[in-house]
Amino acid sequence: MKPFFSKSLSFLIGASVLLLQPFSTRTAKSEALDYISCYKTYLPVALAPGETKQYRIYGELCGQKNLSKTTVHVLVSGITYDHNYWDFPYQEKHYSYVKALTKAGHATFNIDRIGIGNSSRPPADKVTVQSNAFILNQVDQALRDGKINNLKFKHIINVGHSFGSIVVIEEASQYSGADGVIISGFLHKLTPKLQNLVQFLYPAQSDSRFSGQNLPNGYLTTLPGTRGQLLYNQFYADVKVINKDEKIKQTLTTGEGETFFPAVTSNTSTKIRVPVLLVIGQRDNFFCSDNVCSSKNVTASEAEFFSSKAQLQVYVQPDAGHSVNLHSNASQWYEVAAQWSDHFVK
Repeated sequence: MKPFFSKSLSFLIGASVLLLQPFSTRTAKSEALDYISCYKTYLPVALAPGETKQYRIYGELCGQKNLSKTTVHVLVSGITYDHNYWDFPYQEKHYSYVKALTKAGHATFNIDRIGIGNSSRPPADKVTVQSNAFILNQVDQALRDGKINNLKFKHIINVGHSFGSIVVIEEASQYSGADGVIISGFLHKLTPKLQNLVQFLYPAQSDSRFSGQNLPNGYLTTLPGTRGQLLYNQFYADVKVINKDEKIKQTLTTGEGETFFPAVTSNTSTKIRVPVLLVIGQRDNFFCSDNVCSSKNVTASEAEFFSSKAQLQVYVQPDAGHSVNLHSNASQWYEVAAQWSDHFVK
């Protein structure tokens, strides 16, 4: 498989909505300033086929002019993260996928998954891989139908991180709502470290971060002070980023946990019929034991989980831990995502 990226990246192998007030941000490009428009939106959704749309998903649609003529990246975070993972509120030049991709000419729709952030919080057992995937399909369809800010998008890429990658895989396998798939922070490998994640979790109601929020039973979060060792290569991450991450952390549900582990080694991804980019941090604490995370090894181990139609491409982000967006070289993989999108989804 020949790489299609630039030489500098040669380490690659190949329903109605409630619309709130728009806001704008500025990103630097050479000496000029480009204005990125963003729109905060709530989309009514159902958890399963045949159910009523009694819940809602929060999202931020961002991009430059003529949004409908661009490819939109739908951003799906991992457990204990919300939309801030993709648009981190610290040194945005380095840590914002949203700013990087919109600057490159794409649009982004950055959502809070069900049960997270500004979105609804159903009973914990109802928030699963399957309900997340069904909701993601509703989001994709709303973008195609022009139900979000009256813009109809022809090309959609679903972009996931960790648990969000499993959601993206499930949606693409079952509903085929996107024209391309980017999965990050995930391999089809159930490691001891991943299985031991539960020992770092406790009820979210016991955490001062969520006091007074009246979360349903079965909502969990990470124990205070553990995110650095779990989610980062701490030798290649800013301690201020880790501390900020701790302050804005989110939750997961027992339903997500119960459906997550069976999905890790599932071969449902073989049903994907659109191009796939897989991104993993070289020092991912959950998946990269035994030096498995070289481009050659990852491509070899993941090939059996994708059909030829996926045209699987792999990028290993050097020195990064699990949360690839929050390491010092995050902008490198943002460039990869933009180039891959331009090449495979058009």
